[in-house]
Amino acid sequence: MKSIHCLTVLSLFHAVLGALAGVTAQTRQGTIYGVEVHDKVDAFLGIPYAKPPIGDLRFRPPEPLEDTHDLSAVRNATQFGPVCYQFRYRNVLGDNVAPTTPESEDCLTLNIFTPRPRSPSKLLPVLVWLYGGAFNEGGTSAPLFDPTGLVANQPGLIVVTLKSVLLSLAWCFSLGRIQIIYIAGSYRLNVFGFPNSPAIPINQQNLGIRDQRAALEWLRENLASFGGDPTRITLGGQSAGADSAALLTYAFKHDPIVQGLILQSGIPEYIGPQDDAVLIRVAESVGCRDAANRAKGLDCMKLVPAKDLHNALSNVTLNPFGTTGGAPMVDNITLHSAEEHVRLGSTGSFAKVPVLMGVTDNEGDGALNWSNKGINKTLSNILTTTYFNCPMAQEALFRTKHQVPVWRYRYMAVFPTVTFFPWLGSYHQADIALALGSYRHLKPHKEPQWNEVAASDYLQAAWAAFIESPSDGLSRKMGWPLYNPNNATLVELFANNSPSARFRDPAHFDTVCSNPPAIPSDIWSQDPA
Repeated sequence: MKSIHCLTVLSLFHAVLGALAGVTAQTRQGTIYGVEVHDKVDAFLGIPYAKPPIGDLRFRPPEPLEDTHDLSAVRNATQFGPVCYQFRYRNVLGDNVAPTTPESEDCLTLNIFTPRPRSPSKLLPVLVWLYGGAFNEGGTSAPLFDPTGLVANQPGLIVVTLKSVLLSLAWCFSLGRIQIIYIAGSYRLNVFGFPNSPAIPINQQNLGIRDQRAALEWLRENLASFGGDPTRITLGGQSAGADSAALLTYAFKHDPIVQGLILQSGIPEYIGPQDDAVLIRVAESVGCRDAANRAKGLDCMKLVPAKDLHNALSNVTLNPFGTTGGAPMVDNITLHSAEEHVRLGSTGSFAKVPVLMGVTDNEGDGALNWSNKGINKTLSNILTTTYFNCPMAQEALFRTKHQVPVWRYRYMAVFPTVTFFPWLGSYHQADIALALGSYRHLKPHKEPQWNEVAASDYLQAAWAAFIESPSDGLSRKMGWPLYNPNNATLVELFANNSPSARFRDPAHFDTVCSNPPAIPSDIWSQDPA
């Protein structure tokens, strides 16, 4: 009880400090008090964007918050909110991807990081970022996802590419600082976000993806109060977060809200179809299964404590890859079959917003079962090619075919501060820490070398240039060519850990995509040796 009292006093103290420092914003739900987290960054943490999905709202689409007419309504936004219930996997990044806040069903919140001081008259471009985790895990409070470096460091001295495909020599110059606002939100995961029950109307499925849309709608109404421009939002994400960002441009092609996309290692072609097998297993475990009346069984599950449902998903802390606690289903609204996705992409049935997209060179190294001694490199290469690179190449082709500005990259680096096993290549998630600047704080800590610092500065500058001006920022400020599948326009980043980039012919990586290696049906369960 004493510790709870101390935490309450500390939270109030932070809120008072925030108010005195002017770290406030006025939303449609009242005044928000934030906190200074860096001498160049303020943060507003744990801001609700929808009603808590608890009780009768469990297994239902997010409901918008009501506006308040109480001018005295205030909210302390100085600490991260709870993360959504997790179905966690073993990860080569260890606890760096583990959220540092408790899990809860009441988890639909946003974190907004703004540069300080904020201009009272100039609205800034915004990155809204969606975490990955196979739609089963992920949380904005994980150390890997700390964006303070990105928001504070735009940029100092950065590296610029030479246009020659033969040279990797880099030279430096100084750019003016591009101020951006970074926002990350939590969305429901596993069976809480994707119950896939036939008792739920088809237009109310895939709750986690609908949460993401609800967050964008809340931001459209409130973003200006934080200094952000609601007409200059870039939606980005990695893995399942990138899948989601791409999906939203298909589902809401006439009103995407966003003006740009950053897709890191994720395209929705290989999602689903999913059934409700996980929900049935959980329902049986908690005594709610009713095969004759699925709606009755679902109502029963709404009365079960959320923790009991979570425990029924998995009784271990870390799960092997290939197991699942639930994932998106084909509803032909937010998600289509792979065949239908190809048809929609080919016909341009998506929002025509500029895209920055790419993969890492060894995606499979971070997305398969592994041991301390290594991973099955043959399977890793197959997964990198067939599951990640070829769908990314196809999505890039869809966009360019319909005159959408596209920049495509391949991240090659294997930097020590983010590489904790000697057998790891440029694995799935390896680029996140460099893009956000969180590489300095990962554990076990390794002091970054000059080339890693320079590479991170370069990557952050590229991201910021795109966020500031999605239609031409990368070409004007970074010298990147628009992607053309027939020319040397694929940006190869940091080969041999050199803080430089070169432009490659996409065929170097994509020729195999005409007949990609088949993914073994048991790839997720095979031994890592």
